Amino acid sequence: MTQSINQSNSSQELPANILLEKWADIGFSWSGEVAVESFERLSKNLILQEQNQQVKNLNLKVNLQKIDGTLWLNYEVAGKLITPCQRCLEPTTVDVTGDYRLAILFNESQADQVQDAEYVLVDELNSSDSRKMLPIKDLLEDELLLVLPLSPRHDDCEMPIEMVEDEEGAADNPFAALAALKGQLN
Repeated sequence: MTQSINQSNSSQELPANILLEKWADIGFSWSGEVAVESFERLSKNLILQEQNQQVKNLNLKVNLQKIDGTLWLNYEVAGKLITPCQRCLEPTTVDVTGDYRLAILFNESQADQVQDAEYVLVDELNSSDSRKMLPIKDLLEDELLLVLPLSPRHDDCEMPIEMVEDEEGAADNPFAALAALKGQLN
């Protein structure tokens, strides 16, 4: 039977790491709000403050539990992130609400047991440390970075510059002049 320790006290921050030796068998749970700015790599891709608005928080539930001999790390995230639109550079909102699930494996032979689920190997996370730490905050940040669109933009965003067409209806091409000169140089 998996015993779960709940650390949902709102005054406590999401721990960056948890000790697998301690929590793998008894389970681990945490819930609360996490400031978006606490994710250093993620916040580089975001607009953290707009005029007269507070920095956004994400509502988060973390659950580590062992099911049928496999350790699973589950995240429930509710919230939106503000990114710059890649067309107009104005703020656009990306909803990151969802459930994220990772299998925590101790060796690669366990990968067959999780089928097509995403997984991470403990040895890849702790190559130099003898204590097996699970970086739950970094793993969540990785998942959130993967959710962000490569080139976020508004659905109805217009190009800020209109394409200029020449007399023949083709857009100006800086290489068209070079192509015309190519035959004249011989």
